[in-house]
Amino acid sequence: MGKIKLAVIGTTNYLGRLAECLQKNAPEYLQILTCKGYQELPGFLARMQPDMILCDEGTIQNENLAEHIVQIYLADHKDVEKEKKYIFRYQRGSEILRQIFQIYEQNSKKSLVCRCKTAEMEMTAFYAPGGHDFLLPFSVCYASLCGEKEKVLYLDLSEFSGMRMFFSQKDKGNFSDLIFGIRQKKERFLICLQGVLHHTEQFDYVFSPENPEDLYEIQEEDLACLLSLLQEQTEYKKIIWNCGTLNQAAVRVMECCGKVFCLVRDNVYGKYRKQEFEKFLQKELYLRLRKKVLYISPQIGSGAFVQGTDMLTQLRSGEFAKHVKKITEETTNE
Repeated sequence: MGKIKLAVIGTTNYLGRLAECLQKNAPEYLQILTCKGYQELPGFLARMQPDMILCDEGTIQNENLAEHIVQIYLADHKDVEKEKKYIFRYQRGSEILRQIFQIYEQNSKKSLVCRCKTAEMEMTAFYAPGGHDFLLPFSVCYASLCGEKEKVLYLDLSEFSGMRMFFSQKDKGNFSDLIFGIRQKKERFLICLQGVLHHTEQFDYVFSPENPEDLYEIQEEDLACLLSLLQEQTEYKKIIWNCGTLNQAAVRVMECCGKVFCLVRDNVYGKYRKQEFEKFLQKELYLRLRKKVLYISPQIGSGAFVQGTDMLTQLRSGEFAKHVKKITEETTNE
């Protein structure tokens, strides 16, 4: 996995101590570099190719940097100009690190989450503008079909998706618990993951947060750390995301997926929702996402399922599974 490189540039004792502090608190996907001499800087930049530079204000000129490098300044006072990339130096190292990630996300051309995903782990997302009854069963069936060939993890980022009722399983933990566990002790990630993981014969899955407000508290660095840990410490080859809500976390996830299947209804209201969603994707901020979107319109009625029986078995054994396989393959090959 390619790490994000942060270079701390400067000769003061403070910068040396700060670099040590950042190194101690840095997640696995962040590499801390140091350069103490400005004369060696050109060679250092060419050799190490950092993604970010942290330095005192006025010490390095922007014109001497490659276009992709995000330069962040340390300020001596809190009343800095908000539009500039300043961080107040006299605060906790963890808070400085949080602000570094925030500035990087706002100014980098590639999101933090995408930087932490490798080609070895394939990701597919499902979303439905305005909602769709088949978002859950369609994405679950897709995960089940993929699980016949490779190890699959299904992650639910939807509000009230119905997944708990769908599987008739007791919630022993959910996505909120997983993220909280990573924030507290990422070295215990596997223990935390096992505490929230549920299993089927074809794939593993994690329930969505019980409190939908938690979905809006998920940060870019949370997702980056999760993907980093999944790649380094598990054998999953494919991650399926159910993105029922278009919040910041869902957008960041979908941007990094190879495919984003968008379920739309084949009626006038479905067309209206699709048009509004497409207009939303025209914004420059969402260009990465727009290229991934594939629209699908399931043509099976809700009467195809019988409540109270094994829903996953119904999905896999009936016409629904054939329909899911056919429509996803046809859409991908268009």
